[in-house]
Amino acid sequence: MPPGHRPRTTAKDDDDSMTSDRTNAPARRSPRLAWIIAGASVAIVVLIAAIVFAPHDATETGPTDSGTASDAATPTPTQNIAEQLIVPGYDPNPGTFALPDASGLSAEPITANFALADDATAWGGTFGLSFEATELANPAWNSDNSNLTTTLAALGNPVLRFGGNKVDRRMWWTSTDEPAPEWAEATVTPADLERVAAVVEAVDADVTLVVDLGHNDPERAADMVKYATAAFGDHLLAITIGNEPNGYSPEAQPDLAVRGDDWDTDAYQDALVEHSDAIDAETPGTNYAGPGAYDTTWLRAYTESDLPNKTAVTMHWYPLWRCDATSNRSSTTTIENLTSPALRESAHKILSLGKGVADDAGLPFWVEETGPTSCSGGNETSRTHAQALWTSDYVLTAAEIGAERIAFHSMLGACDGGAPMSPVCASGTVDEPGEVIEGRSNFLALMLLSWVPDGQVLTPSVSGDGRVMVHAVYGDDGSLTYVIVDMRDPSATDALAPVSLHAPEGLGADAPAAWTPDSGSQLASDSLDSTESTLPAMAPVQAELAGATLTADAPLTVASTPGTTTVLTFDDAASHADGDGPTATASATP
Repeated sequence: MPPGHRPRTTAKDDDDSMTSDRTNAPARRSPRLAWIIAGASVAIVVLIAAIVFAPHDATETGPTDSGTASDAATPTPTQNIAEQLIVPGYDPNPGTFALPDASGLSAEPITANFALADDATAWGGTFGLSFEATELANPAWNSDNSNLTTTLAALGNPVLRFGGNKVDRRMWWTSTDEPAPEWAEATVTPADLERVAAVVEAVDADVTLVVDLGHNDPERAADMVKYATAAFGDHLLAITIGNEPNGYSPEAQPDLAVRGDDWDTDAYQDALVEHSDAIDAETPGTNYAGPGAYDTTWLRAYTESDLPNKTAVTMHWYPLWRCDATSNRSSTTTIENLTSPALRESAHKILSLGKGVADDAGLPFWVEETGPTSCSGGNETSRTHAQALWTSDYVLTAAEIGAERIAFHSMLGACDGGAPMSPVCASGTVDEPGEVIEGRSNFLALMLLSWVPDGQVLTPSVSGDGRVMVHAVYGDDGSLTYVIVDMRDPSATDALAPVSLHAPEGLGADAPAAWTPDSGSQLASDSLDSTESTLPAMAPVQAELAGATLTADAPLTVASTPGTTTVLTFDDAASHADGDGPTATASATP
C-alpha cells in the first residue's frame, strides 16, 4: 500500500462493538418522526434540542477521560429520548457572542485574504458520516428508543455513506430470508433499508451505498441495489461496487484478503462491468461512484473502466497511519502531528492527486471515508480537543481543494470501548451498546461547521506559520463567514493572536459593499489533549462587535484565542442600516 494509507485492520474492522449482533427486526413506522420537518435548518433542530434540555454550564460538561458519557450527557428521564440531542459540551442557550479586544495587541497580525474562484466548491450538505455497511442492521435506525435521527439532524442535511471493510467481508444481504453464512457478522434486509431511509428522509441526507464485491456475487449486489433504490429514492446519489479494492489480495492485506493473487486493476475493471451489468438489469440507469481507494492507480482504473454512468471519483484518506508512537514521523499518531500545519500541507498534496484524477475524467471528487487515523484502538489523539480542531480545519481544507463530499468514518458502538475516532457512539456497554447516541468532540466540530450558511468556499491566502488558519465561505444569501482555526495549545500559551480579516476579491458587482458581524460561536477547551470541548450555539454578536464594518478598503482585526475554532458570520451592512441586523445586547449573558 502507498504511504499515507497503511493496510488496515482498524478499530472499524476488528472491534466487535462496531455493529450489534442481532436478528433482523421488522421495519417500524414510528409516529415520532412527525416532530421533525424534513429539510429543516439545523438552527431549528438545535432550538428543539434546547427545549428538551435544561441549560447547563458548558465548562462542566464533556466526555470523561475514559470516553464514557458525563452526567450532562445523561438522558432526561421525563423527556422522549428520541428528541434528545446528547452532545457533552454543547450549550444551546449561550447569550450573545463576543471576542476578546484586539485593539491592544502588538504582535504582527495574521493576514487573511480570500478570492472567489470560478470553480469554487459549493458549501452545504458537504460533510457527514460514513458507516460500516453492517450498521444498516443496527436497531437504532428509526427506533422509538433512539435519538439517532435527532443527532444526525444536528448536522443539517448531512452526507451519509455505508460501506467500509465489512461490506466485502462481514455483511450478508438477503431479500428472501436466506440463512447467513458463518462469515457474516450482520444480516441486512429490505426492512433494514426502509428503517434507514426513514431517517434519511427526516434529516434530508444524501446517501451513497457500497455493495459487496469481495464475494463475487453480482446478482446479490443487484438485488440490494434494487431495494436500496426503492427505499432511498432521490436521496441515493450513487452506488459503489466494493470498498478499497486495492486491499483485496493476499499481498495487499493478508488478514483481510477476499480475492486471490491474480487480483489486479484489470480484474477489478472486469468485475465492475460484470456487477454493473447485473445491477442495470434490475435497476436501469443506476449511478456509480468509485473506487473508494487511496491509490491513484486504482482511481484511474475506475475512471478508465467501462462502467457506465460514472458520477464521481471517491478517495479514502487517513493522514496519521503510522501506529507506533515511537516512530517520530509526521504520519505518526501524536497530537503534535495532528495539529501541525504540515498535516494541512499533506492534505493538499494527497487530496490534490485524487482531485487531479477526477478532473481528468471530468467527474466530481468525493472523500467518502476519512478520519484522523486508520490505526486500531486508542492513541494520544483519541477523543481529544485536538481531534475536534483538526476536524474543523480539515473539512474546509478538503473543500478548498475541491472535495464536494467528505464523510468521517463512524460507528454506533459503545462510547466506552468502541472505535475512539468515531464522531458518534452509543451510551451502553461494548456488549450491549443500546440505541441512545451521543456526539463526541469531533461531532461538536461538525455541528459548528453546519452553522455556516450554504454558499461557495473561498480560496484563502493566510500569512504566518500556519498554526492559525482562516477559511471563508461566501453565502448564497450574501453573507460572509470566516472560520478561524487556532491550533496553538491553550495549556502552553494564552497569547491572543491578531487576525486581519480582509473582504474577498472576485465576488462580482452584486456583492455587498460592506459587511457587519452578525453572529458567532467558538469551539474551545483548556488544552489540546483535553477530552472535554465546549461549543455554544450560534448567537448574535455583542453590541460592540456588531458595530464594526468590513469593506474592501478596511479589513477588520479580531483576536484569536489558542485552541479554538471560531465561526463569525457577517451580513450585508446595508441590511443592518435598514434595521434588519442582529439584536445584540451590550454584554454576553452568562
